[in-house]
Formats: sequence, structure tokens, C-alpha cells
Amino acid sequence: MKRLAFLLVCCLTLAGTVSAQKKEAGKVRTVVIDPGHGGVKPGAIGKHCSEKDIVLQVAKKLGKLINDNYPDVKVIYTRTTDVDIALSERAHIANTAKADLFLSIHANSHPTSTPTGVESFVMGLSKSKANMDVARKENADILLEKDYKSNSAYQGFDPNSPESSIIFAMFQNAYLDKSLTFAEMIQKQYGKLLSTVNRGVKQAEFMVLYMSAMPAVLTEIGFISNPTEEALMMSDAGQAKIAIALFNAFMAYKCAEEGGQPIAKPVIDLPGYGKNAPTKVEEVKPLPVADTTVADTVPPVDTTATAAVAAPQAKPADTIYGEPLPLPEPATQTQTAEVERPVYKVQFLSVSHPLKEDARELRGVTDYDVYEENGTFRYIKGNANTINKAKAIQKELRELGFKDAFVVAFYKGKKISIQQARELSE
Repeated sequence: MKRLAFLLVCCLTLAGTVSAQKKEAGKVRTVVIDPGHGGVKPGAIGKHCSEKDIVLQVAKKLGKLINDNYPDVKVIYTRTTDVDIALSERAHIANTAKADLFLSIHANSHPTSTPTGVESFVMGLSKSKANMDVARKENADILLEKDYKSNSAYQGFDPNSPESSIIFAMFQNAYLDKSLTFAEMIQKQYGKLLSTVNRGVKQAEFMVLYMSAMPAVLTEIGFISNPTEEALMMSDAGQAKIAIALFNAFMAYKCAEEGGQPIAKPVIDLPGYGKNAPTKVEEVKPLPVADTTVADTVPPVDTTATAAVAAPQAKPADTIYGEPLPLPEPATQTQTAEVERPVYKVQFLSVSHPLKEDARELRGVTDYDVYEENGTFRYIKGNANTINKAKAIQKELRELGFKDAFVVAFYKGKKISIQQARELSE
């Protein structure tokens, strides 16, 4: 009975938080940057540094890049010094600010020094032990809070209890699509700027993501347990690369949401980069490639994809995302005719088992398709060649009662992100 009451209270709490969020649709005006851990919670410990210090430095560099290039965007930090901030308070800061985007920055660790790489997480159920272990490690900060058992924000949450997975399952789709898009953009930029393993986008049960009522991503910027990656994360040059990758992803996400264009030549004034780089740069050896397994919940990002916007023909020297882009080869009419375009559909229902055609859950919808993903049967409708046509279908489905219906994209029969679909269409 106590468990049922616990679940009910959590449902009502999050529902109230989501409904209270009134943000300008399609605009990214406020971003909350969350440096993980802090104070008596050091996070992962390397041989020469701790996670809490590294992620704070990267967070400040990212915030500076956003402020320098988008003065109209409000940047809020959950902490700017070495202080202890409760996980519930971090999410509360973002919710109170009615943020449009939440990014929690962390560093990974492993009992051995072999694993390397970068990965990003969105809210969802883990289907691999590795993902569960990462989430359990980050959520363990709750146990270091003296009053966590009496803290009403947690409603008795225990990071080691199986009930937590049930709670998380209820809300994993709230902002999943946009969170996945942002996470994929982050991994793509990591692939461009960092010489390490791209461990992909994954899903796991993170308390700080669960309690945040907006698109939210937790990113692991490297393994502090690996000497080479620890050295990279401690250096000004390494921190600058990580911050620039995160800024590029933010810029791409903002442009995708608002329909704008990336800044051709972003202002990058960071120690260790460009004119601020040391005169004598020590050669950085490629990081050892190991532990390349990615999660089975979300496919890893294709880091070979082309950039979202190509440099104009008249300005071949322009720079986008911090690096020169090759000019696209002009396509012939024959080539253009052969290009397969992505299609947009609307996902309106997810169930654990197939439904009969006359099932009441379908609310009379008959012209639909079904595909299975990670043991879940997802019902989709439409075959639009533009996102606007898909949104018209989405509106119809929401009027039928499918309030959580959202647009998804497919290319050559495979599901891709909306951002990837935009790039392919362009």
C-alpha cells in the first residue's frame, strides 16, 4: 500500500510540474547548466583530480561560449563554486526558471583504467547493466544528503530500490524526443572534436533528469579513471574542446528548434584555444580504443553525418561549428531524382503487446503502422514528406485524445532523429 501511495504522489508531483511549465513554443531562451556533484560529493576520483572540479570548469566554459554568442539566452548554473547541491534542488532550479533546456555534465569512471569514451544519457529505462551502473553511481549522491529520507522532494525515493524503475517508466516519454535530439547532437560534435570512443546515446534512470520538466540530457565527458582522458580533461585545451563540442550541439539544437542558421564564426575566447593556446603544444596521442559497446536502448549517433548547414558558395572560408566545412559538390538532375528523402510520421501510442484492430486504446484510428523497438510496440501514423504535414497529423491525433503524440522521422526504413531528417532533406 505504501508503494502505491508513493507512486501516486510521484505521478501527481510531476504532472503538476509539467503543467506549470509555460514556455514560448519553439524558442530556446533559458538553458540550465548543471555541473555534477560538488562539496562533500566529489563524484568520481581520478589519480590527479576529482569529477566535481573538472565538470565545474567545463560548465563555466560552456556558459561563457553561450553568453558570448547568444546574449539573448539566459544561462543559469546549478552551482558556480564547490558547494553541495541536492539532486532535487538542481531540477528545482531548472523548473523554477522555466528553462527550455537542461544539461548535466559529468565524468565517467571504471574500476580499471582501460575504458574510454564519451556518452550521453536521456531519461528512460536501462536495458543493460552498464547503463544501470552509471545511473546508480550518479544517483548515489542522494544517500550522502543527511535529510534525504525526510526530503519531500524525493518522496522516499531510494536509488537502490526496484520501485524507482517503475516510477521512471511512467514519465520516460515526456520530453524524450527532444532530449534524444539534443543528445545525438552532443555525440556528433564529440565525434568531430575529440579523439576518443563515441559510446553513443543511451537511456537510464537518472533522478536529475526525471525531475526536470524540460528536454534534459546528462553527458559523460570522458573517463577520469583513464590516465589519458584524465590528462585531457585537466588541460585547458581539452576542456576547451569539450566545451566547444557542447556549445556546437547547443547551437545546432537552438537552430533546429527556432529554424535559424548557425553562427558562421562563433566567438571562442577560451584558455587553450586559438590565440590563447600555448606557443608550444604537446602532441596529444590518440586515446586507446576500448570498451566500444553502446547501449541497446538507443542506436549510437552516426558521427560521419554531414553538417546541418553547408558554407555558402561565395564564402568558402566560412567556419561553422568551429571547423571549416567542405563545399558540397553540385548535384545533377539525375542524382537529385535518385535521392531518397526521409519521411515524417507521428507516434501516438506505445504498448507492451500488440493490439487488436478494434481495440479501444486505438480510439478508432485504423490507418496506422506498428513497429517493435526494445520490446515495445509503437503505433505510428502518416507518411509526410515535410514536418509541417506531419504536425497536421499530430494535431488530429491529439484532438482524438492522444495528448502525447509526437513527430518521428524515418529514413530507408530506419528511425532517425528529427535533426538528422532535416539535414538529409537539405
